Amino acid sequence: MRKYVLFFILTILIGLIYVSNDYSTSSADTNSAIASAPEGIDIDKYFYPVTQPSPYGEHNPFKTNSASIKNNYILDLADGYSTYGALWGRDDIKNYIDLRYPQTISAWLYFGSDQGSDVFNGQGMALVLQNDSRKQAALGAGGQALGVDGYDRSTKTQANGSGLIDYYTTKFDDPTTIAKSAIQNSLAIEFDTQKNDVTNSQGDAPTAFQTYSTGSIWRYPFIVYQHADYSLNAFDTVDTSIAAPSDFPDNTLLGAYSGQFGHISFTFPSNPNSYHLTNLVTGTSNSDTYSPFTKTYSLFHTENTTASLIDGTDSHNQNVDWHHMTFTWTPPKAGSTIGKATYYFNDKDKDGTLNPVNTGGQFNKSISHSVDVNTDIFHLASGQHTVLWGFTGANSDKPSPKETRIVASKLVDFESIPSLVEAHATSSIFDQNLNKTITEDSTDKTVLGGDKVALNYQLNYDKGNADWNNIKAHFNLPEHFKLTPDAQDNIGTITYANGMIEGIPASSLATDKTYISYTLRSPLNTNDSTAKITLNGTVNNTTGKDLDIIKQPAKFVGDTNISSTETPSFIIKYNPTWSMSLKPLTDKNLLFKQENATLDINPELTYSDKHDFYDSDKIKYTFKVGSHIFTKELPSNSNSDTSENTIDLRELIDNDASKVDFWSLFPSQTDVPVTVFVTDKDNISTSPQTFTVHVLQNKILQIRTSKNIEFSDTNIFDTNKILHRKTNFILEITSFREPWSLSVSTTPLKNGEEFFNGSPVFIDQQNSIHPLTDAPTFVTDDQTSHDPIKVDDISQKWNNNSGILLKQSGNSKMGKYTGTLTWTASDIVKNS
Repeated sequence: MRKYVLFFILTILIGLIYVSNDYSTSSADTNSAIASAPEGIDIDKYFYPVTQPSPYGEHNPFKTNSASIKNNYILDLADGYSTYGALWGRDDIKNYIDLRYPQTISAWLYFGSDQGSDVFNGQGMALVLQNDSRKQAALGAGGQALGVDGYDRSTKTQANGSGLIDYYTTKFDDPTTIAKSAIQNSLAIEFDTQKNDVTNSQGDAPTAFQTYSTGSIWRYPFIVYQHADYSLNAFDTVDTSIAAPSDFPDNTLLGAYSGQFGHISFTFPSNPNSYHLTNLVTGTSNSDTYSPFTKTYSLFHTENTTASLIDGTDSHNQNVDWHHMTFTWTPPKAGSTIGKATYYFNDKDKDGTLNPVNTGGQFNKSISHSVDVNTDIFHLASGQHTVLWGFTGANSDKPSPKETRIVASKLVDFESIPSLVEAHATSSIFDQNLNKTITEDSTDKTVLGGDKVALNYQLNYDKGNADWNNIKAHFNLPEHFKLTPDAQDNIGTITYANGMIEGIPASSLATDKTYISYTLRSPLNTNDSTAKITLNGTVNNTTGKDLDIIKQPAKFVGDTNISSTETPSFIIKYNPTWSMSLKPLTDKNLLFKQENATLDINPELTYSDKHDFYDSDKIKYTFKVGSHIFTKELPSNSNSDTSENTIDLRELIDNDASKVDFWSLFPSQTDVPVTVFVTDKDNISTSPQTFTVHVLQNKILQIRTSKNIEFSDTNIFDTNKILHRKTNFILEITSFREPWSLSVSTTPLKNGEEFFNGSPVFIDQQNSIHPLTDAPTFVTDDQTSHDPIKVDDISQKWNNNSGILLKQSGNSKMGKYTGTLTWTASDIVKNS
């Protein structure tokens, strides 16, 4: 008997393991987000129907497309855990990107709210340009790949069988295989809401997408191989030791630095060089979670920047749930294949207010980046110039079976798409009184209170395949601007390129008079491409200070395009109707060349009409001394209708650029007139006023005395030896800051050649007699330095028997005798 041995291989395939979606858990959140969405355009007929993907590769598990269009205008890319999807513009109606021309896409993006972890608004979405042969059936991997990047299939194999010790092996698809599972010939801008980083302790663990077993009994014992294909969820792992490929743009990094809630980057999904194995798993807190994998794929990101892709509030405490994004394509120059892709994120608010780049807070920070793109990456056929465009998105896996929190839908609300209308709006302000136009770039943005001002807006139809029709114009009016209706009760006019003019009725103005809503009667198109809208009014300012008027948005919502602009910021200067007066100034005394002399002037100003100064206002004081003009500017130091400052005129003159000598303007013992007037910041001036500066000597010591003194007559029979003064005699000392001593001397009394037999004497208060000679004789003194001036009447203190008298020594011949008294006042020098 012959024995036959049958050899066979038994292969067992156990299908996909992938977390299914529970739409009911996220529908309430999605409906709430849609209800809060800004106005968008109807997109249903401009995109291909949601198409099930044609995945590349036999191990590609991403075979569904969960995208949908809600209410005809909201694109829902991923609704619920583990979902992913894509939607592509229809090229048969020209909703494509023509790389030869400038192109614009603008939309609002919704990512979800903060629920304590980025898992609950992960994974994100991407704007994609592609030339994939699958066209609308193109889709990349879900999860961290956002529906655009490749599947980093990493396989763990366990071998077991009778008597065999279990062991594990790992295998990674090569970068070329990964790239083939991405959307081909593509450029992506990823808005990644979840940090997929192997070094992140709160990051995702590897996700098993399919498991299967193979086994053989061709030899004994029986062996079974159990395989599990994973995504290791580590595309954001930063490894700075790996340089970017040479054919990638500058600012390219392996991995992505990210805040808690995301980042924005350019990626090249179908380029095998985009994917690189890194061995950073070993030694991290996640090494056990990733075991037995010790390596993982990371993705090269270009112009990576941190962004908060989540609901929040702006600096005005307004809700930020939808984030605006504008994408522009700048075509290559003639003879070149290098174009430029640019995105602007958070570039405007829901009301249409535009946000300059790098403004805003955490949740509405305005971000923009550009990257040079070689159009060769799209592998265009000869004569081909267009690529498809669309959005892809994905949600994260459910972190645990018992998790009750929901993952947010990834939503897109479109404002403009290339197949419809390319349009833009501008605005300016025209001051009719000043004949001046103000734009946001103007250096002079001032108007005057009471001026007639026009708010000008211009809508521009740039190009398109449809009319820009049913345009609803919404205007927020600047503060302190009041509309002035015309005779037909129109508050504005619209002038079209074809010359047609229509009025905007006053009924379009909201009851609070801050908002206008009006629908244009005519569409804009190639033949009638502009509409100039003018709102006439006046500006007012009754505050007494300049008013800074912030820009106000205007939004133009049509069926095929939504454009925004805003009025420039400007300043309303107030128109003063009040006057300013200067309180009369008193004359001043000034000591000539007094040490440290000051000349303080205290102008007191008053406004009429109960108008107030502001303490920051600058007041200009002007002084005229002789032919010289001196000015000084000081703050008003007041918040009332009066203001007072002290100006040291000497200091002002000493510091003047003319270098004129102060004392040359104020000579000793002169009366110098000084004229003053004051000007405020509005060029309101007081009437000129003049006061006098009396320049006095610094020290004064003066004697005033009678020119003559006569004594009583005498004869030979007169026995009185002391002759009294016959007439009143004046003797005064005037002193200022000058202690003094008074002395007197005399010459002999003579009558021709005859001498008088006797001489003048000075009799003091103690009745002591002091004969007078040609040598000085002390009379009195005052050792006090007087300030102010003191006049000492010395002769007033004498009586009939004191002071200057005449003493006879004997008889003298008859006649009239005369002599000279010399009074000397000397300053007293005190010893220090």
